[in-house]
Amino acid sequence: MRKFVTVLMAVMALTVISFGAVFAKDIRGVTDTEVKIACLVDFSGPGKYAGPPISDAFKDYCAWVNDTGGIHGRKINLIIEDNGILPNTTLNAAKKVILKDGVFAIAFNLGTAGSSAILPLCEENQVVLMPHGANKEFYDPGNKWVFVPHTVQYSMACRAVEYVLEKNPKARIGMIYQDDGFGKEGLDGAKAAAKFMKSEIVQQAPYKMGTVDFSPHMNAMKEAKVDYIILWTYLPQSAAIIKEKVKMGWNVGLISNNTTGVPQLFDLAGENAEGYMLVTPYVPVTTNVPGIQKAKEINKKYGNYEKALGNPAYQDYLYLAAWGYIAATVEGLRKAGKDLNPDSYVKGIESINDFDMGGMCPNITFGPKRHVSSFSSLILSADAKGKKFVVVDPIKEPKTPQQ
Repeated sequence: MRKFVTVLMAVMALTVISFGAVFAKDIRGVTDTEVKIACLVDFSGPGKYAGPPISDAFKDYCAWVNDTGGIHGRKINLIIEDNGILPNTTLNAAKKVILKDGVFAIAFNLGTAGSSAILPLCEENQVVLMPHGANKEFYDPGNKWVFVPHTVQYSMACRAVEYVLEKNPKARIGMIYQDDGFGKEGLDGAKAAAKFMKSEIVQQAPYKMGTVDFSPHMNAMKEAKVDYIILWTYLPQSAAIIKEKVKMGWNVGLISNNTTGVPQLFDLAGENAEGYMLVTPYVPVTTNVPGIQKAKEINKKYGNYEKALGNPAYQDYLYLAAWGYIAATVEGLRKAGKDLNPDSYVKGIESINDFDMGGMCPNITFGPKRHVSSFSSLILSADAKGKKFVVVDPIKEPKTPQQ
């Protein structure tokens, strides 16, 4: 009897080990034929203008990947979810795609504050997160599960200040910024660059989201006798500031961030947008480089080109920004190999080196100690008559130390 019990226990132990091995291979969002990824964008909140072009880029790129064989035999099952851009709505969206839809990774999340809100959930569930609007904490000190295939706001603000001071070392610079993670990240970068260039931000004027009257902010800037104002604002606020500048009859220079480089600026500000500058990692879609040509070809085949990249009123910058994210996501999946799991995926992304973006933006490079792809960006200026942006300074990395 004792021998029988011993044998039975041994069989049960082997059974448990066998089942454990089976369950160990059960990776959320991954089967032999598909990998499920999420794109969290805003369709209903303050950033809802960004939802359509970002989702368009993800749909087109994934359709192209799936149509050309997938990745190691797996097709991409793309889940697009409205995150409302606010922290609480973004958290609800992340819970839905991770806990209900069972996605393997979040390849895009729109919004700095929302990305911070969902980070603990991603860590707990070993979900790689690629945030758009990431702040410096995401790469310094960094996080195992967070990768940023896009120049962060801190670096772009450094670039903006350096551009101004290289043109005019004695320029007095002020800053109007949104009083949240996004705006403060820009402020930190601007202050760091000013200090590095042996200058300073002589006036600061924060505002709360939803502000429409910028006369107090602009009056504060004029009283400080600034020559340039750095705007870490979103599109409606930038347009309101341009109008206030005209109302004051004040010829002050304005240089803003990547989020405002969209055709709608000309609808809101008209000819007054002339000379408005911004810093961005992406060239205009009118630029004739291989990366833009490839995006247009894929959009023509899998999307609606007449309404998207072929439409002058389309928010093509956001389409191109999303393109960088899905390209990094797919290349990481390729490098992770057939045996796909969260750890192999992290290693796969970390092995991406100088992935060619065809001049669309800086090439993509990651590493075990480098989870932000690039610090580089370029300067654009508004051509109000042509209703487009033109490059006035090419892709460069800031001189201000970034880490």
